[in-house]
Amino acid sequence: MRQLFPHVQIGMDEDDRCIVVIDDYELFDFIADYLGDVCDLPHEFHVSKTRPGGEVISMFFPLTIPCAAIEDCLSKLSRTEIERIYGLNN
Repeated sequence: MRQLFPHVQIGMDEDDRCIVVIDDYELFDFIADYLGDVCDLPHEFHVSKTRPGGEVISMFFPLTIPCAAIEDCLSKLSRTEIERIYGLNN
């Protein structure tokens, strides 16, 4: 996994599926909407894991969507906006 922003990581699973891991549900919701609605890169499914103070969500994308496309879209987001949304619940 590689850190893209604070609280956002990207990587590949054992099946070469792109995964985005997000440290907060509110931030996950924002990023899922952005990738799906603005970038037309909806995730296939997600799983969450409870942590103290919230949860960590892993988004799994279809095998047909390369990590580079997701990373390119995410790189257009503002680091300040990411921190602001994360700060809503943390």
